This record gives sequence, C-alpha cells and structure tokens, in this order.
Amino acid sequence: MEEGQDHQDKKSREGWFEMKTPSEQSSKMEDDRQEEEEKPDKYWLKLETPTERRARLRSLYIVHSAMLVFSLGFSIILTGILPYLKRLTSMDDAHLLELFGWMVAINPIGQMIFSPIFGWITNKIGSIRIVCLITCVIYILGNVIYSCLSLLPDSHDGWWRAGFMLLGRLLVGISTANQAPIRAYIAGATFKHERNAHISILSLFQTLGFMIGPAIQSALTPVGCSDNYEQGELRLDMYTISGWLSAAVGIVSFVLFLPGVFQEKYVAQLEAKHLNEESGNTNDILAVKPDLIAVGACVFAFFMYLFNFILLETIGTPLCMQQLGWDESTSIRNLGILMTIGAVVSLFSFGLVAPLTRKFDERLVYLILGLIPMLGGRIAMIPMGSDYPPLLLRSLIPNTTTTTETSPSMDMSAFNYYGMRNNNCDDDTGHGGCALKWCEYTPALTLFQFYLGYGISAVSYPFCMAICQGMFSKVIGPRPQGLWMGLLTAVGSLARIVSPIFVSEIYKEFGTYWTFGLCAGSIGLAMVVTLATYGRLVPLETRMARQEGSKKESVKL
Repeated sequence: MEEGQDHQDKKSREGWFEMKTPSEQSSKMEDDRQEEEEKPDKYWLKLETPTERRARLRSLYIVHSAMLVFSLGFSIILTGILPYLKRLTSMDDAHLLELFGWMVAINPIGQMIFSPIFGWITNKIGSIRIVCLITCVIYILGNVIYSCLSLLPDSHDGWWRAGFMLLGRLLVGISTANQAPIRAYIAGATFKHERNAHISILSLFQTLGFMIGPAIQSALTPVGCSDNYEQGELRLDMYTISGWLSAAVGIVSFVLFLPGVFQEKYVAQLEAKHLNEESGNTNDILAVKPDLIAVGACVFAFFMYLFNFILLETIGTPLCMQQLGWDESTSIRNLGILMTIGAVVSLFSFGLVAPLTRKFDERLVYLILGLIPMLGGRIAMIPMGSDYPPLLLRSLIPNTTTTTETSPSMDMSAFNYYGMRNNNCDDDTGHGGCALKWCEYTPALTLFQFYLGYGISAVSYPFCMAICQGMFSKVIGPRPQGLWMGLLTAVGSLARIVSPIFVSEIYKEFGTYWTFGLCAGSIGLAMVVTLATYGRLVPLETRMARQEGSKKESVKL
C-alpha cells in the first residue's frame, strides 16, 4: 500500500516538474514551429509526377553519356593522327608536322564556330533533340571518313587523303558543338538543388572522355599498323579501328536521342514560378536581365581553367623527357599511369561537389577547394631545386662541353609533335634529356614537384569547372540558355586552340619559370576576378529577392 502511494507521489512530483508556465509553453510551441519551418520543403516533388521524374533523370543521363562519346571522339585518335597520316601520304616531315597542327586545331575551331549557332537554334525550336540527332550523324560521318581514307587516291603526295582527313576532323569538331545545347538542357531540366550535381557529372564524363581516348588508342597497339594503304582497299589496324569505334558509339548515341527513348523534361521555369509565388514576388523573372558582370567573371574563369587543363596534354611528354630525363617510352607510360590515377581522383572530387555545395556556400567551396589549390598546384611546379636537367647532346656525345652552338633549334611544329604523339608502331626514338638553350641555366623540375603539382590539379580542377558552370547557369536564371551555353562552349574551344600554341611556345623559348609562372598568374587573375565579383555570383532568383527586400525596406523608411 505504501509502495503504491510512493509511486503515485513520484508521478505527481514528475508531473509537477513537467508543468510549464504559459510563457514557457508558448516558447516551446514557437521552437517547434521554427523546427518545422527549418525542415526542407521538398516543393519540387509537387512540381512533377514520379513518372515524369524518372523520364527526366533518364534524359539527363543520356546527355551525360553523349558528352562522354563526343569527348572520346576528339581524344581517341589524337595520338595516332601523325603516324597514320605519315603512312597514308608520301609527304616530307615538314609538311606532315604542319598538317598535324591543323588536324589538332581544326576540332576546337569547328566547335567554337558552331556552338553559338547550335545554341541559338535550340532556343528557337525549344528542343535539343533535332540538334543532337544531326550532330550524331555528323560525328559518325566524320569518323567513317577518317577510317576510310585508304579508298582515296594517293596521288599528289597524298594531299587528297590529307584533305579528307582534315574534313573528317572538322566534322567531328562541328558535332562536338552539341555541348552547348547539352549544357543548356541540364540548366533547364534540373532544379537548383540538383544542378551542381548534374553539371559535375557532365564535367566528369567530359574529362573521362578526354582521358580514356588515348588509353584506348594505346590498347589497340597490339593490333599493329598496316604496311601500306593501297588505293581502294580498306584496312583494319590500330588507327582505323579507333575511328570505327568512335562511329559505333556515335550510332548508340543517335539511338538514345530518338523519340521514345529521350524525353525532354524542363523544370527550371516551373521552379522559378513556384518560388516567385511563394515569396510574393510579382516580377516576371524572364524579363530580368542577367548580371553581365557576373556572367563575364564566370566566362573568364572558365577560359583560364581549360587553358591550364590542356597544359599537360601539350607539353607532357617533352616535359618528362627534358626535365626528368626519362626516355620517350618511359615518359608515355608514366604519363598514362599518372593521367589514369588523376582521372580516378577527379571522379571523387566531382562526386563531392554536389554534397559540399548543398551544405556550404558554393562560392566558398569554389574558392577553398578549387581556385586556391589550383593556384598552389601551378606554383608547386615552378622549379625550386638546384640541379639542372640532363642535357641531351652531352648525354649522347660525351666529349661535348657546350650545347649553345651544337644544339639544333627545335622547330615549333616538331615540338608539338613530341608533345602530342604516343602511338607509332615502329618509332623507337626519343632519348631523355634537354637540348633547349635555357636548360643550361634553369634548374630542373623535380619528380616530387611534378607529382605534387599534377596531384593538386587533379583534385582541384573538378571543383573549379563544375561550380563555375553551375554559377554561370544560375546567374543567367531559368530562361532558355542555348545561346548562353554556346558562348561558354565557344570560349572553352578558344582556350583549346590558344593554349597549345601559347604554352608550348613559351616553354620552348623561355622555359619552365615563365611557363608555370604565367599559368599561375592566369589562375591568380581568375581568383582576383572571382573575389571582385563575389557578391554578384548568386542565382538570379536570389538577386531579385534582394532587390525586392531593398524596396520593402525603402518603403518602411
């Protein structure tokens, strides 16, 4: 009996302690209400049905795969063009090297010219399907031409074949201009919270396409080369197979863009309308012009990132041979391993973009994990040791005491050849060492610096590229972005044209101090521009909300 009474008294005391005053109860209710408000309102689930969402996500992964395919088409034949051209024609080395430069440059030239055109067409017709189907056909045709050059006559030293190879590479370049409509579609087919994730995936697929291509060409080396390319006979070898493979994946991409498979679903404008209604903003968001200063900052930074990305592709092999003393085969093998590891590292970085930008301000992530490390990676590659690179002629001719008078000057096109080539069936040349004049008085890049600089760049580059494109899209706002993305893609193409010429010329003439110093300066300049426009790098909806808030404050005053 007493135990029951004690238990009842205990419950009474607990109930007394749990009793709240009216003010405490009101405070508790307010806290609960705030917690409820702080829970994320998944309004986007109300703006589309589950079936529409599945179709939209499928369409997004189709355009991601297309980006991989079209990037692969550029890179897969890059390391085989020169030896293939050499066997197809009877030109001398000077003409071959000159043509090689055009074969590499014609791809981004075609992309640069046609990106704004395809973007404009996409805006006009309100769909990317037709443009993507047409570019798939152009892409397939360009690669088939590349693989069928032996059908053409080999007269006039093979100029017919060289001309049609140039045409094939131009067609592939024009086809890659579909990157503008693809980027525009991702901007229109994603909600704001999804956009960084899908732009990261798109950038990842593009990067993988650039990196996988040379690896596939290298993997085809055991197939071997044809001894000759007789007129009218199709040959299947390591060079032509790469073209046929590109054409095959182009056919797959064409099928994926057919009606019934690819269904375009746009949600960005629906989201903007919903958010305007929720905030009570009556302004027409499409009538508000984008902040052109913020747009310019993103475009400028995008150019600088691609300019620096091309660096290792341009001077990678000669840099390893001349600075580290590796022979050509060792340089190619080690670079291939390094770029493969870099691709894996980039995969993780791209994967981190979306969760980090959801948790933190994307501009801070952009600066702290992107721009600052990218700058550090370039500074890390400026020579800081005391040893000099091995001089090529001294290693070949032991009695030579100076290279100033005996070293041959390296022709620019020949330099680019050694920078880009990888796969030649019977080429066993390529001694380690440097024959350039500045190597006599400029300290060598150390192996640690080389790995450190590349490692930092592999980690930071994805944050720079993905977030920069995401901010660009959000600054423009939920409007048709075909022409805008055409502009961005054209600027990227310009970087791919200018960078190999500029970087290799500076490296050849002035050396590593100037090369990596100017590259560091370009990233530093991008950082200055970003910091100067930091407050402007916000979504258009956020800028409109700020303006609306300022108006209300003015009315109150």
